[in-house]
Amino acid sequence: MTNIESSVLGQILLYPHTHTYLNKLSPLWFTEWRKDVVTTMQELYLSNKPITLSSVGMAHKAHLHAIATLTNVVSTNAYFEQEIGQLEVAYKKHNLQSRIAYIDYNKDLKDIISDLTTLLVESTVSVQGQSKHIGLVAGDVIDTLHEAVKRGTNMTGIPTGWRYLDKYIGGWNKGNMVVIAGRPGSGKTAIALSLALDASVVADVLFISLEMSKEELAKRYLSYIGEIENYKIRSAKLTTNDLESVTKVLMNQNTNFYIDDGSNADINEIVGKIKLHKAKHGLNVVFIDYMQLIKSHQKVREQEIAHISRTLKLLAKELEITIVALAQLSRETEKRSDKKPMLSDLRESGQIEQDSDIVLFPFRPAYYSDDKPDIEMDAELIIGKNRHGQCVSIPMSFEGAYTRYKEIL
Repeated sequence: MTNIESSVLGQILLYPHTHTYLNKLSPLWFTEWRKDVVTTMQELYLSNKPITLSSVGMAHKAHLHAIATLTNVVSTNAYFEQEIGQLEVAYKKHNLQSRIAYIDYNKDLKDIISDLTTLLVESTVSVQGQSKHIGLVAGDVIDTLHEAVKRGTNMTGIPTGWRYLDKYIGGWNKGNMVVIAGRPGSGKTAIALSLALDASVVADVLFISLEMSKEELAKRYLSYIGEIENYKIRSAKLTTNDLESVTKVLMNQNTNFYIDDGSNADINEIVGKIKLHKAKHGLNVVFIDYMQLIKSHQKVREQEIAHISRTLKLLAKELEITIVALAQLSRETEKRSDKKPMLSDLRESGQIEQDSDIVLFPFRPAYYSDDKPDIEMDAELIIGKNRHGQCVSIPMSFEGAYTRYKEIL
């Protein structure tokens, strides 16, 4: 690799346009004195000073002769990006092998898996994320528009199944992080499950529950599609006709909907799980219930939530999927006379608000009342943040017997 290291450094000395890549390089990718040379080049670039044989050589007089010969190994700069990639891959392969050797296999299995997942995430090659010509990006957009025209829709995202929600947010868009936030018991899971089921008709959907088991989610699913009250399914008070009816409906479902209730709530484990699912089954939209149950490695809780939020947003962009993360609101809503939630009510970290493209608040006035009607017709889905358009309230109904939200058209 020393020849490639010398070639990269030599090209930086010879070709000024390569200087823009200095912020992507890591001195750790290089060996011996070349590490210090990269650091010097980066410092010169940030200081807006020339990067020449003279300026670099004077900073490393002990290696002046070696630096002077760097340009001798360069014949072309056609493979500059490729060579940078080779250096990063070589370093991360070596680093991964070294660190795996020091894994403590006396730990619990889940801790070992977490350590391995962390290593794998940290070993992800990053130099491939390069800038792209505007013409190529515009061409990708045209392809997306063609797909929308074929579907007969006027939006580029995947339909949510809710007409007004599609109108205001444009469906589920690639790279977006959507947050559904509410107080405990307000129906976050209910609306997320409704939206997941609607999306799974036209898209590949994964629902990760850190609170409810797969069986509990499946019971809600049967209640939803079979029009059977929740209590009948929970207590097995079904008639033969009920069972035959819901079985028939289940057999006729044509969706690509997966659920996961993994007990390991570590953020690296979740990232690995989502990447693996996309590779095996395809993936467009992920629902995570809920964000505050995810664990990270930061000691301060606010920093932990901020790290989790940022990781999910970057993952959505990397995989070109939509991540819909549920979140809990603070008790501040209950202290106000007007109980409608606001962005400032997002619990534990303002980073969630910053990272999210869209924030949705399911709001039910009856949630704060002891006398709850069978069907609540005054529920709302409040769009509290919308990077793509208006912030409005969408009228909804809530049927407690089925734990189900519906859009009022």
